[in-house]
Amino acid sequence: MNTLLNASPVTTNVLLKDSAQAVSTTTGPVKALANMESSRITWEQGAYRTSNQSLYAVLAECLAFCSELTVSEAKQRSAALEAFYKERGYVYKQDLPLVTRVVRAVFGARDRRRISTYSLVLRQAQKEDIMAINLAAWIEERGGVQEITLARSANYVSPKDKAVIAKDSLRGKSPIGFARSELLSHVADANFVGESCVLLAEQQADGSYGVYAVLRQGGLVKSAFAALYAVEREITLKAKAEVDAANDADGAVPKQA
Repeated sequence: MNTLLNASPVTTNVLLKDSAQAVSTTTGPVKALANMESSRITWEQGAYRTSNQSLYAVLAECLAFCSELTVSEAKQRSAALEAFYKERGYVYKQDLPLVTRVVRAVFGARDRRRISTYSLVLRQAQKEDIMAINLAAWIEERGGVQEITLARSANYVSPKDKAVIAKDSLRGKSPIGFARSELLSHVADANFVGESCVLLAEQQADGSYGVYAVLRQGGLVKSAFAALYAVEREITLKAKAEVDAANDADGAVPKQA
């Protein structure tokens, strides 16, 4: 009997302790989540927003730097960019879009993904004729730089796909000319028969082309095909514009009885 009586207080204490622990586990995490939510709101409305606004201000300066200039001013800008790259030890690529070259200069050359994101945002802003002074508001309206990146045009074609499309467009076409010489035969390789390459040539006064090198690097060949894609697309768009203009003109002519 005494054993049972002595055990009763212990059992009661255990039950009370378990109840207190149950209350703690149901109220503690809720409070912790509420505190974290409050911290998030403070960060979102404070440091996060301030940080984004600072970023948008830098991007606006980049956009303004890429504004249209006279030919002489544009050459000065390109020279300044190239000198800046050289001073920082970056590899300067003249064939990249101006916006991309500027973004790389400002944000450094280490984080390629960030450079690509910011470059895409600014090029989209250029397409929509967004002024630098309105860039921050435009980015916020679009939901931020990442949303603009994800919502890129449905007509977007990657450089790789451009190269494939341009290469396919040459199938079945006859070459516009042939380059033959004894020196060229020395750099010919049977392993590359039927493969594309790039001829580094210089146009001569008589209309011929002096070939200085045969280049087979994959990246260079892809870039050449991507450039061909751009040229062919420009020709197609120009032809379509002319047809549309002609149709509009015909439609504007009043019908005579």
